[in-house]
Amino acid sequence: MKNKIIYLALLALTLQACTEQPLIPTPIDPNLAFDKGVFIINEGNFGVGNASIDFYQRDSNRLIKNVFETVNGRPLGDVAQAMTIFKNKGYIVLNGSAKVEVIDAKTFKSEASINGFSSPRCFVGVDENRGFVADWISNTVKEINLKTNAIVASIAVGTGPEALLLVDSFLYVANSGGYINDSTVSIINIKTNQIIKQIVVGDAPISFALDANKELWVLCRGDYKDFAIKEDDTKGALVKINTTSQSVISKISIGEQGDHPDKMAISNDKQNVFINTGINGANNGIYKIGIAETTMPANPFVAGYFYGIGIDPLDDKIYAADPVDFSQDGIMWRYNSSTATLIDSIRVGKVPNGIHLQ
Repeated sequence: MKNKIIYLALLALTLQACTEQPLIPTPIDPNLAFDKGVFIINEGNFGVGNASIDFYQRDSNRLIKNVFETVNGRPLGDVAQAMTIFKNKGYIVLNGSAKVEVIDAKTFKSEASINGFSSPRCFVGVDENRGFVADWISNTVKEINLKTNAIVASIAVGTGPEALLLVDSFLYVANSGGYINDSTVSIINIKTNQIIKQIVVGDAPISFALDANKELWVLCRGDYKDFAIKEDDTKGALVKINTTSQSVISKISIGEQGDHPDKMAISNDKQNVFINTGINGANNGIYKIGIAETTMPANPFVAGYFYGIGIDPLDDKIYAADPVDFSQDGIMWRYNSSTATLIDSIRVGKVPNGIHLQ
């Protein structure tokens, strides 16, 4: 399985290497502001502490690599899981280091490290005072005081909380199951920090997207059960939740047994959802489905193995993260979201898993 992944990635690299963009040398210009561009999240290798954030400038086609370490003079940490810009601050979630690094979003200078997690996965901000972090191993969602950068509350949810999404006064939590299995979404009333509902969706819910009708799409990866046996896996699913009634209104089966879709993004007009299949799927790639459609397309919109995806809010370009062999630097491929045409590629840090765009 791993050999197949490496072969496909190396083949893609050979065919498209000529499209890579030039890099800007470090040290960084002290007058440069990181307020218009694309942050590429490179999780690095578990236990090594080589996670990094790259910054891509669209207008000049330049990439500034490993911004955090260059600016702050120290490594970022172990396994960068996610990054969010909120209220002029950046919140970088480091799963392996069990912390959230807080930076000034314009200068990238470190302002604080929030500790006290077991395995943080993502951050969502509420207002200038409050934020929440999903903590995977402890099966909790932690409330953060954004003034003091400290954990002030812990809310028990399902097993392995992975993704968070705020809709009005309700925080939706995807309980991925952690090392076992869960098939629920917890809904927290953030006015009281109480769980008001637990919705059964599909095995291993892992990602959220809110569409133009304010309906919540839940990507369910499916359960691996025994990792060595594909035949006992459960299939992935795309489940839609009505956020007014807070109930399931549809469920679409995804791919073949063993595909395990694991990443999702939505177009800027909120009319199309893009789903990335997982390792060793029957038809690896990015699938595109309109929000009014009720079945998955038979073939991927963009074929290939990718580790993460994102949509640029300025031009709807698809960013598809390629970890190559999980050892050397990865590649970020860019595609037209209407035609699936390859535009170019960017050589980035180790094991890119996603982007944050602004």
